[in-house]
Amino acid sequence: MKTKKIGLVGIYFPGAYDALHENVPEGFELVDALSPEAYGNLADCEYLISRLDIDPDIINHTPNVKFWQRWGAGFDHVDLKAWGERGIPIATCPGVNSGIVAELAIMLMLAGYRNLLQINRQLRAGHWPRTEYFGRSFMIKGKTVGVLGLGHIGKKVAALASAFGANVIYYDIVRQPEQEEQFGYRFVDFDTLLKESDIFTIHCPLNEETRGMIGAAQFAKMKPTAMLINTARGPIVDEAALIDALTTGKIATAGLDTYEREPLPKDHPLLTLDNVVASAHAGGNTKDNDINMVNYVYHNIVA
Repeated sequence: MKTKKIGLVGIYFPGAYDALHENVPEGFELVDALSPEAYGNLADCEYLISRLDIDPDIINHTPNVKFWQRWGAGFDHVDLKAWGERGIPIATCPGVNSGIVAELAIMLMLAGYRNLLQINRQLRAGHWPRTEYFGRSFMIKGKTVGVLGLGHIGKKVAALASAFGANVIYYDIVRQPEQEEQFGYRFVDFDTLLKESDIFTIHCPLNEETRGMIGAAQFAKMKPTAMLINTARGPIVDEAALIDALTTGKIATAGLDTYEREPLPKDHPLLTLDNVVASAHAGGNTKDNDINMVNYVYHNIVA
């Protein structure tokens, strides 16, 4: 039987790269094309696996590709029209990263509420700020956590927040009565989500409807004590409006893993603010989740 070739495109962490090569399904061969110089290797490939942005030029090197598997979730880096014109289906890995992204969202909430970074910096500087942050430290228990998007990640964040004793409200374009009945979540409209949330956490995809949907008008409706969490996509939030909201007291805190421009420049204004906890779009990056992603990717290709 002829071996089917899978082209591997993009940049992968060593553990993920090794796992992909070590778990290639029977009857398939994995071909590296990790840089534009190697795109010629893709000529005989029937399948593609890619991570992060994909170079549009790849389409000119893949005459035999019939299926493209994205490593991770989201279609915001995909030229759907160009690939659709070739009749090539594209799949993502919905839910595979949901648990670890949800954990990061909760970590950002805790770090922001307990001033973890500020206390750590003072300790390293020789201070002992045991009570210095008492007046601006809070617990999640009893707070209202507003979830924008009750999908794979949003559901897990809601469950973890509930375990801390938070009240969960949510807005999604698809209402989910079964979640409300089983877990007591309350469906609200978008404006109510903004107004009632103590912690407003974003878990919706980036598309033309959600791009810039959290801006000055939305921050004006939020509580001055509110915390914004974004582990979804940076452009969902108007960054200039966020900086203004954080510096003028329209909201209190932000925990961010994604930004309008990535990598985030070292002189970016967000990195100068004491009320921002910043991560580096690392929500889906844990060593022990790599094999789950590999299994999902290969399952789709074999299917």
